[in-house]
Amino acid sequence: MTFNLITLDKEINIILQVETAMNLPNQLTLSRIGMVPLMVFGLLAYKISEAQGWVTLNLWLALIVFIIASITDAVDGHLARKHNLVTNFGRLMDPLADKLLVISAFVGLMELNVFSPWLVIIVLCREFLVTGLRTLGVAQNRVIQADKWGKNKTITQITAIITAMVLLSFENTFVYFSLFQFQAGAAPAWWNWLREITLYALTAAVLFTTLVSGFLYMSQNRDLLSEN
Repeated sequence: MTFNLITLDKEINIILQVETAMNLPNQLTLSRIGMVPLMVFGLLAYKISEAQGWVTLNLWLALIVFIIASITDAVDGHLARKHNLVTNFGRLMDPLADKLLVISAFVGLMELNVFSPWLVIIVLCREFLVTGLRTLGVAQNRVIQADKWGKNKTITQITAIITAMVLLSFENTFVYFSLFQFQAGAAPAWWNWLREITLYALTAAVLFTTLVSGFLYMSQNRDLLSEN
């Protein structure tokens, strides 16, 4: 009888933990992960068909999905802190969902020749290094929170991705409706200038915040790398 009561108590605790983990902020986090394949599909839909209407529609789809996913990133953290719904599940999955979303978008835009591969490699290396550092921190009972530069890095990357998607979506829309002398495979000189200047500025901003935030994380927590 005692054994049955202990077993029942453990089962109840497990059920309560699962229900607590699946609160609204964590559901939003999981929904963000679920949006990643849909966004990637929208960016790379041209591999299925190069019909201009199909490509244009799916680029707008990718943009809308990414914006919604970015909004859930802000909302889930706000709700978790405001209503004291912070869980270990959320601490693990929220940054993972952010990384999956941002890195997938950068890789998709690299495939579309929007961002250079070396920029995406730098972003990936920074994320792996910081994730490894946080893993070391957990092993030594230290939680490494996102600082001001880490948050600026995230905002800059999201802004760069949204801006690049907006440019792509409008460019393909102009081609589809034959507006402003846009033609398939060719764009007016003014648009090329605008596109290049914007992308160079976005690349510089992403590169700067990514490198600075990564350096600060490593330098402020370098004691974690010591064997002592």
